[in-house]
Amino acid sequence: EVAPVVSDRRSTLVCRVSYSAPVNLARIIEDHPSDAVAVIDGEDTLTYGALRDAVGGLRAVLASDGVEAGTPVGVAAGNEAQFAIVSLAVLGLGAIVMPLNPTSTAHELAQKASAGHIALVVLGEETRVDEEAAGTIGVPVVSAADLLARIDPAQEVPEIVDCADDDSAFYMATSGVTGSPKVAVLSHHNLGWVHEALLQEADPIGPDDVLLAALPFAHIFGLNVVLLAGLRAGSTLVMQRRFDADESLELMRRYGITTLSGAPPMWRRWAMSGADDVLSQLDRAVSGAAALPLSVYEEFRDRYGVEITQGYGLTETAPLVTMGRGHDVRPASVGKVVDGVQVALVDPEGRPVDLGDQGEIVIRSPGVFQGYLDDPDTTHSVLTDDGWFWSGDVGIFDDDGYLYLVDRIKDLIIVSGFNVYPAEVEDVLLRHPDVTGAIVVGEADVNSGETVVAHVSGTRDEESLRAHVAQYLSRYKLPTRYEFVDELPMAPTGKAIRRAVR
Repeated sequence: EVAPVVSDRRSTLVCRVSYSAPVNLARIIEDHPSDAVAVIDGEDTLTYGALRDAVGGLRAVLASDGVEAGTPVGVAAGNEAQFAIVSLAVLGLGAIVMPLNPTSTAHELAQKASAGHIALVVLGEETRVDEEAAGTIGVPVVSAADLLARIDPAQEVPEIVDCADDDSAFYMATSGVTGSPKVAVLSHHNLGWVHEALLQEADPIGPDDVLLAALPFAHIFGLNVVLLAGLRAGSTLVMQRRFDADESLELMRRYGITTLSGAPPMWRRWAMSGADDVLSQLDRAVSGAAALPLSVYEEFRDRYGVEITQGYGLTETAPLVTMGRGHDVRPASVGKVVDGVQVALVDPEGRPVDLGDQGEIVIRSPGVFQGYLDDPDTTHSVLTDDGWFWSGDVGIFDDDGYLYLVDRIKDLIIVSGFNVYPAEVEDVLLRHPDVTGAIVVGEADVNSGETVVAHVSGTRDEESLRAHVAQYLSRYKLPTRYEFVDELPMAPTGKAIRRAVR
């Protein structure tokens, strides 16, 4: 283990965030007015009072089925009210929630169930697997609808279990920094601290805000920054079960969305929509999960007069590390380090790099996870004994403390000894007016060690692309080969799946 040596000039540690919320996350809905609207899911509306009743009733049902403190429960559901109800009920028993991608096959769910030692899988309405196919998963499977139908108003509701700070709340499937599937363990305190930090930032969301919940709840951004933080703030969440740009715009019109969070591909679709009547009315526009191309930021600002702010975080940090909200917007930056978080940029030996130089982003905060389930070796390779998490991301700080992302260390391409970061080349390609997507990878080359290969959608005009990138990039960074495709492999969060094109 190499612990970073941190200087004040290159890091921020301002522990002004006070954490006063009850430890068990299930309590985030307890104090809001009963008649305030919590969730809108299609034609169904749940007030906070109705949500508490449903969660409490389901807590009794799950307890009667043997779910107790420490029991891992998988929830395979889309962005629907059932996800929130089941998750809060599980948490209230001191049990653990593992969100599962609703588009997963039965085989994939079986793999995740095994990795998380899941005792029960609950299926939402938006799931690819039916209960018959789910019989191959290897653990008991039940639909959320069947569980909810068993609620008996006369049945005694168990009290919410008190939890310790480090008690597990969520198991999150992640590729981690190694690229292989991992299960990140996040505690009640890891996740709850983020809510308090968000509520204490400038211009926090509150009871008068209406949030579009379009980011998948199986991802930490959609789960903790949108769903759980929104409920903690007493806001109204409008569920979009699966993202569709046209449908999301209609939901914005119908419900008066004030706060819109999305990944870069979503922002690109919204920017191109021309829906000035709704997009120009936003109070907050937040992008995360991947770097936002400058061209998308500029198009949105110029069309709608709204500046998209970025943030940075990882599953392993619950995810909050930096925020652009509350600061002057610098379009290429992911913002400044959040109060209570410590960040340093270091070389491979853990030594701080000079200001303005690139370094690996290492993080210490109350949001840093408990480790990878059943994998102490990988945990120790990224998490030091004194709490520093090595992210695998490369970044740069400017003189004013704004952080800029460069790329992932593992995606680095070395051409004749020179470093090429795919994200830089991708950003240039996306500035081309006809390019709708780009993934850049390295390929072995007998002369230069590696060479740059670009996979591009939206155009097949190689001559135009070569002329375009030559205006912005040094010769060694230029793609030597272009592969043209109709659609690129992208995760629901907007991150490129580079392994699919290598």
